[in-house]
Order: sequence, then C-alpha cells, then structure tokens
Amino acid sequence: MRGTGEVRLEAATGLSRGRRAMQEDAVLCDVPQGGAAGIVVLADGLGGHAGGALASRLAVTTALRELAGHRDAEGALSGHIPGLLRVAAEAANHAVLAQADLAPEVEGMGTTLLVAVVQGGDLYWVSVGDSPLFLLRAGRLRQLNETHSLATHLDLLVEVGEMTPEAAAAHPGRACLTSALGAEPIERIDCPDAPLRLRPGDVILAASDGLLTLAPGEIGAIAGARGERSADLASRLLEAVARAGQAEQDNVSLAVLRAELAAPRAAPRAGSGLRGALGRLLDNLRADHAPDPAPSRAGLPGSGLPGSGLRGSGAAGGLPSAARSALEVQE
Repeated sequence: MRGTGEVRLEAATGLSRGRRAMQEDAVLCDVPQGGAAGIVVLADGLGGHAGGALASRLAVTTALRELAGHRDAEGALSGHIPGLLRVAAEAANHAVLAQADLAPEVEGMGTTLLVAVVQGGDLYWVSVGDSPLFLLRAGRLRQLNETHSLATHLDLLVEVGEMTPEAAAAHPGRACLTSALGAEPIERIDCPDAPLRLRPGDVILAASDGLLTLAPGEIGAIAGARGERSADLASRLLEAVARAGQAEQDNVSLAVLRAELAAPRAAPRAGSGLRGALGRLLDNLRADHAPDPAPSRAGLPGSGLPGSGLRGSGAAGGLPSAARSALEVQE
C-alpha cells in the first residue's frame, strides 16, 4: 500500500439470498494494488422487496462513485479520508431520498451503509445502521464499528442488571434500527477520524447482519483459517450460514480482505526507466541496421535520430508498437 510497503490486500466478496424471496443486499469491492486505495461498499436494504433492493444498490453505487472521483493518478484518495467518507454517505442518502420522492411505490425505503477504505496500511470506515465491520487479529475477532439498533440499548440494560440476557436476546424490537439512510438528517454516523493501522495477517470482514446467524467464535474460526484465500473464506462463511438452516434466514452479503506481507519493491537496476529503455532500444536498432563492415553515420532513411529507426516525434509517439510497449513497461 502507499507509503509503507508493509501490507497488500487480497479481497473477495460473497452474496446469499438466504430464505428470502429477493436479494436486498448489495456489495462492491474495488481493491487494486500498488499505491491505490482499496474500497469496499456494502448495504443492507430496508423497506421490503423492490424498495430495499433499490435502496441498497443506489447506496453502494453512489458512495463508490463519490469516492472514485477523489482518486489521484496513482489511484490513492487525495484529501482527508474521513471527510470524504462522510460526504460519500451523505451523497448516498440523498440518492435514496431523491429516488423515493420520484417513485411512490418505494416511499419509505432505506438501507444500511458500510464503507471501508484501506490506504497506506491504514483502515478507515463510515457506517450507518447495523452492518458489522470485524477485525480478526491474532485469533481474536472484534467488531470495529458501532451498531445503530435497539440491540445496543438492550445489551446496555443487561450490563447494568435491568434486563436478563435471555430477555434482551428475545426482545421483538432488537433488530430495529436507530439510524439508516433514507432519512434527513441521518440520525447517527460512525466515522472515526483516527484510522486503524493494519498488520500483516489481519483479516477485515465487512458484512450485513445476516451473517450474525453464526456465533462470533464460529465466524472467527472460519475467517482465521490459515493458508486460504479470501474467496475461500467468503465461500466457507456463506456455507456455514446455509448449514445453520434458519427458517427465516436473511440475505447475507460480505467482503473479506486479507492483509498480507507485501513483497519489497525491487531497486531499479542501472539504466532502467525511460532513459535507460530508450538507450537500450537505440543500441539494439543500431546493431540490427548497421551496414557491414563499417556503421553509417547518416542514419536510416526517414529517421529523426542518427543511426536508429526511430522517428523524432516524442518519447513514445514515433516508436514502433513493440518499442512503445517496452518503454511503457519500463516507465
């Protein structure tokens, strides 16, 4: 990643409809390599059927497009990343509200939103709703973001002794959200200013709450399997949810990002880069076209450079296609 060379990301996404009639989750993942920022956007739609599906898709596409507009030439996000994430969340909210105004049949639709960005080995996020963002580090799974639902309040009542754990777990309003896109203003936004520094071996897991059919210990055991790629981990998590066999299993969407030790960049060898590549190409062309027994000083017909077959029309514009490719690789 940019600025460190310590970690690189290996990523995969997964979706399951569960036992629902329609898929109302959406997830997008854009994790290039090099200096570019890795971005994951996930949403769990509300409002039932078409409304929830539309809201989640609007949210993820709008948020990703908003962030992509701030990529620099290397693909990194330029600017204050927490500020960019908040703007992306507000833009997604406005898109959902605007569509609901245009289509009465989806009035009241909404969605959760979870956006995670990794840049320079740092993890940033913004979340609205109850879609969890987990970090698995050294065998320990912990949730990083806030949960905007009544579950948080019920669990606090358990901690202070005003409710039993059994009553809190069975409460009919436990899953009711206290913040979501589709309302103005957004009630609560979780977007820390300070990023989390990643380490090689960390696993980041973004998911909709449908994954919470599995206990935290089971999620951690699967996500922490050694020697498996992100795509394998995503598939195993979805398979475990299916095996649980819940009659009302919700949609599940997830993204798995593994932080790996980045290979050190090779030091440029002598004569590398554009100048070195051009020099080597000129030497090769001189050798190929030099008359025998003595090389000509006049150059080749039509050339703009002495002793070469290259036209003098710029660094690459006048090169044959093979030569142009070689230069682009070296730059």
